[in-house]
Amino acid sequence: MNIGVMAAATTTTISSTLAVVLICAASLVATGAGAGAGGHHLEPNDLVAKTCATVTRRHYRGPGLTRQFCESALRSDKRSAAARDARDLALVAMDLVQSGAAEAGAKVGGALRSGGAAARWSKYTTLRLQYCRQDHDDVASTAPNCRALVREYNPRAGGGRHGSGNLTPFEYLECAGRLVHAADDCWVHMLDQDGAAKKAVWKEIVEVASRANLAKAMVEQMVGVVDDHDH
Repeated sequence: MNIGVMAAATTTTISSTLAVVLICAASLVATGAGAGAGGHHLEPNDLVAKTCATVTRRHYRGPGLTRQFCESALRSDKRSAAARDARDLALVAMDLVQSGAAEAGAKVGGALRSGGAAARWSKYTTLRLQYCRQDHDDVASTAPNCRALVREYNPRAGGGRHGSGNLTPFEYLECAGRLVHAADDCWVHMLDQDGAAKKAVWKEIVEVASRANLAKAMVEQMVGVVDDHDH
């Protein structure tokens, strides 16, 4: 074969290979540009994904707040798909907290009745369960107040300015913080328990504590202020 022809063929092969490599590299870069932390893909208009990617970079009380929980909890309510801003997501989160507290309170109450009647629990365990029931009652009674504040918040008016109609950011954060503290108190009360009592109620306790953290995170996004002192 003519040397010139061989050289031309080799050059063509190298050029084709290089082109394929460059195309693959460009594809990887484009894919990475649309991905968030941990390789999660972020759709441009996915408010839930973008918000959860932001809030879960911080630490929260008790079981904390993971991105997976944040997204799955919010998406469990169809209203989150139509949410326009963090206020809408905060309303969803408040409803999740209230329903979670009711479920957890009922589960703890059931454990107290069944365990107490059969003398299954020690006095210490019974006391811890009683504390938890009160904690969840506090969450359930506070959540409607916080929800009312969130519902009346005008995200386009700014926070606490004269004539805006909004309270200061602190007022919204304080209410959400009350939810977190009450739910976390129960989580702490049962954390060091072993055996059947903890097994009977732990799933619901972790769930409501996680939902309270979620509500606090959404309120922080709503008012544009992070309450570092409560994390």
